[in-house]
Amino acid sequence: MNLRKQQGRKERGNEIMESKKAGLNRAQLKYLALFFMLLDNAYLRFNLNSIIHLITRFVSPLFAWLLVDGFFHTRSREKYCKRLWIAALLMQAGNLLSFFLFHERGISDNIFLTLALSFSIIWLFALAEERKESALFLRIAAWLLFLLGMGLSFAGIPLGFGSTLNLEGGLQILPLVLIAYFFRESRVKQALFYLAYCFLLFFVIYGGPTEAFSQGLDMFFVNSDWMTWLVIPFFFLYNGEKGRSSAFDKWFFYLFYPAHLWILLLLQQWI
Repeated sequence: MNLRKQQGRKERGNEIMESKKAGLNRAQLKYLALFFMLLDNAYLRFNLNSIIHLITRFVSPLFAWLLVDGFFHTRSREKYCKRLWIAALLMQAGNLLSFFLFHERGISDNIFLTLALSFSIIWLFALAEERKESALFLRIAAWLLFLLGMGLSFAGIPLGFGSTLNLEGGLQILPLVLIAYFFRESRVKQALFYLAYCFLLFFVIYGGPTEAFSQGLDMFFVNSDWMTWLVIPFFFLYNGEKGRSSAFDKWFFYLFYPAHLWILLLLQQWI
């Protein structure tokens, strides 16, 4: 009898150990990204050491990569997409208010808009795979949305009070979202294709290594959008588990993002 109990405890212990996979779960990655996002926006508001901007280049791409993962695991794509678009619209309204109140110091960031557009694009591609009769139309619509997003990454639409509608990080995020979606079965392929894209950006932004280093190390850190390849290690750190999931965790990001931007703005205004 004692032998059976010992075997039972051992089996349960093995099950617990197997369930705790090595690496970081989805919730842990999100909270890690939130911390570095706060660092980056503090750098932008208070002119901190430019190396902070460099080491935080993984933040937005990580949220985008997790978005694609969430796309395949969410219970309701419709509700997920709706939440993102509502958050994007509310954030944009808040940005407009910030420019009205604080003029050139207003908030221009809106990662919700980038994520909402990204989600919509891959949803159209997913629908094209399911609905063969309208696949061509859906794929064309998806590519048009992609091109619109890339256009908004380069040129914003004036909204008044100095505020503009643009796509935060679209140049880095939209291609990553497509790569993550189409190569969802292979993280190695995701890493290789995104690394290639980032180095293409390096030559587009700087014109190559010689031109880059001629601008000085500090400028190299500031114009570091091509360094979003720093997200790649997190592809392999992710253990595929959801992690802690509560109502607080679900809504925290939607509240923290605008709140921390407004707090930093007010601190900059008053200090």
